[in-house]
Amino acid sequence: MSAPAPVAARPARRREVVLRIALPGIPACTAVLGTGSVGAALVHGAIPAASPLVWPLVVLALATMAYDVVLRALRRRDG
Repeated sequence: MSAPAPVAARPARRREVVLRIALPGIPACTAVLGTGSVGAALVHGAIPAASPLVWPLVVLALATMAYDVVLRALRRRDG
């Protein structure tokens, strides 16, 4: 038996493919991200209700929620 005849390799075809994926906008969740663990600590009793930290933490939570509302309003107005 004879050896198979050598076959010339085809030139490699290269094709560049560019994929563009538009990701949806991520809503601002400062209030949840910034005060979630603090709220959980208050609910589970890790921080006593009579602690001097409670009211500053409540004000912080309300301020971050107000910040989120203002950001959404500005985005809606501009967009």
